[in-house]
Amino acid sequence: MRALSVFLLIAFGFSWAIAYLIHVTGGLGAQGPLGSLGLLSLMMMGPALAGLVCIFILDKGRRLAAIGLAGFGLGRIAVWTLVGWLLPILICALAIGATLALSGQAPGDPTAVIAAQIAASGEDIPMDAGTLLMIQLAVGLPVGILFNTVFLMISEELGWRGWLQPRLSGLGFWPMCGVVGVLWGIWHAPIILMGYNYPGLGWTGVAVMTLFTTLWTPYHAYLRERGGLVAAAGLHGSLNAVAGVSLLFLSTPQWPWNGPLGVGGLLVLAAGLPVLAWQRQGQKKRAASERGPLD
Repeated sequence: MRALSVFLLIAFGFSWAIAYLIHVTGGLGAQGPLGSLGLLSLMMMGPALAGLVCIFILDKGRRLAAIGLAGFGLGRIAVWTLVGWLLPILICALAIGATLALSGQAPGDPTAVIAAQIAASGEDIPMDAGTLLMIQLAVGLPVGILFNTVFLMISEELGWRGWLQPRLSGLGFWPMCGVVGVLWGIWHAPIILMGYNYPGLGWTGVAVMTLFTTLWTPYHAYLRERGGLVAAAGLHGSLNAVAGVSLLFLSTPQWPWNGPLGVGGLLVLAAGLPVLAWQRQGQKKRAASERGPLD
């Protein structure tokens, strides 16, 4: 309990202090593109700082294993990281489909959205919107996924899945996911209240974000079990990159019909949990059969 208290104090205290700095300097975006990105990135380091402090104080002799960076073969890490990269693509695609079906809105025109963004920027882009879209999907998206994976491995995921998840494993998989998911969601509260992800929703936005993180947590936790910290970071990194791009395919991506972040995404995530439970149960049975009966 002492270790958990130290972790939460540092993770929330550091990140919320940075969020307060964002607030007093005008809110999200008021610091300019680089300044705002820098402060948000610094805020994301709170869970990592908490995890590092805890492993250096409390996990001497097993620090890499304590955060999921040891005990997994390279082949296993590669396979499950690839799964982590691909899974958000599938879930976001299904979320867009569910959103279109439930909301009745027309599909978005990604090329038109890109063209509008170019016009709004006032910059002279030496290519048409369709070409720029193809470059974004073919080059920008994979690069974004790779960059996000590395950054999230040394920031949020190092704390939530790296250090915290195994410390709560005694609760059982699903209760652990519930606790981590709620903490992860509440941790976002200051920036959600400033309009991040759910502009204008206030505390309702915090509640929806917490539901979103709670539903995503079992997928992250499963990859942490199978491929360690790197695989969990791969999932988070792909989600952050793909979710934003997927909104290009909606004509009015606003709550509650904002794709992966809205009702469609929440329903898809919930529908996938029985499949995940079945997969985990099957793997446990296979592992038990491989061990054979005890003498």
